[in-house]
Amino acid sequence: MASIGYRYKSEAVTVSSVSTRMGNYVERLRCAYCGSTDEKRTKEHLWPASIHKRVVALLDGGEQKFWLARLDKALPNEPIIRDVCAVCNNGELSKLDNYICEAFDRYFGVIRDRGEEVTFEYDYHLLKRWLLKMSYNSARISGSDVPVFQPLIPYIMGQNISAGRTVRLFLEMTYPSEIPADERQAGMPAIVRPEINRVGFFGYNASTGTNMLRAVHLRSFSFLLAFLPRAASAASVQAFVTEFLSRRPSARELRASTLRVTLFCDGIDCWKSIKSGMAHRIHFSR
Repeated sequence: MASIGYRYKSEAVTVSSVSTRMGNYVERLRCAYCGSTDEKRTKEHLWPASIHKRVVALLDGGEQKFWLARLDKALPNEPIIRDVCAVCNNGELSKLDNYICEAFDRYFGVIRDRGEEVTFEYDYHLLKRWLLKMSYNSARISGSDVPVFQPLIPYIMGQNISAGRTVRLFLEMTYPSEIPADERQAGMPAIVRPEINRVGFFGYNASTGTNMLRAVHLRSFSFLLAFLPRAASAASVQAFVTEFLSRRPSARELRASTLRVTLFCDGIDCWKSIKSGMAHRIHFSR
């Protein structure tokens, strides 16, 4: 069973923009989360400033760049969007950021060695809501799969827990890996470590072809989000989960009924993951 209507395509998504001014008429932008046109707009960073500061501190003077797929290049400054009202940004979304900062300090700051056993404790809904928020921000910045997230906004905002049931959450660990000599450029290290945060897509080979999931990489921790059809039966959903885990044996499904998971850091090759994240493009079809 495939996940949502993601279809792999080799070219970048074309983004169209609509002017908000027509003659003497000025359209008031709606908040991407609550739909309000009355509240002041704020700058919504792709990554929360509090998380970005933590990563920069851990890099100890190293440079953090941001890969933007639709431009096919790395940017020195973090992408931002201006479509979130102050009430949402400083309210419910800020609470999600606070949760992930606590988790970052406890788990994500340490780069895990290959084969290391890791136990991760989590609040399922706070974690998944934050991951969906990050993916929704990424979708709006890249102009890709925005319609996928709109039915999930009540869940992201903590208003309707059942709205998030169509999304399955997995965790797989990313380990340091060697850059092949023929791919290594001047100044590049021989070993690349999962030191930076990334958000994008994750492709894996399924019986039906290449399936695409949303991915949020917090250094060694790679969280994978699978979006399933609302009309999918329990049997078909379980079939998807079973097949995914059989093809990704180092991954674990995170569930609302559990508080912790134990797994080994032996799932994702860091260098291959970085290359794959730069190469994947998504064409969204309903």
